[in-house]
Amino acid sequence: MVNRRVTSAKPKYSDNEICQLVDFSLSTLYRTLRQKHATGDVTKTLAIGRGRPRKLIHSDCLYLLHLARHKPTLFLDEYSHHLEEYRDLPFSLATIHASFKCVGLNIKRVQM
Repeated sequence: MVNRRVTSAKPKYSDNEICQLVDFSLSTLYRTLRQKHATGDVTKTLAIGRGRPRKLIHSDCLYLLHLARHKPTLFLDEYSHHLEEYRDLPFSLATIHASFKCVGLNIKRVQM
């Protein structure tokens, strides 16, 4: 048996008809086609490092959370003292507060 190429009878649309169907301008259509041919994808590549880098790394945040659950009555300056003494990391009170706020931790949640 001989392999035969089967062609489908797909309707061919003009560039203007495609632009009307998807509500694009011609320049957007051509830019998207150029990107598809160049990269094989129509989406932009994602940026690797978005935003400001964190000062506290994940293990330091976990240390703070364990410390907060173990001793919920400490003040922020005492958390800062623990980080400086045991981890050799001098962080400001604002950084510690922001890290607690980032994980959704407040006084009520710690004391439960």
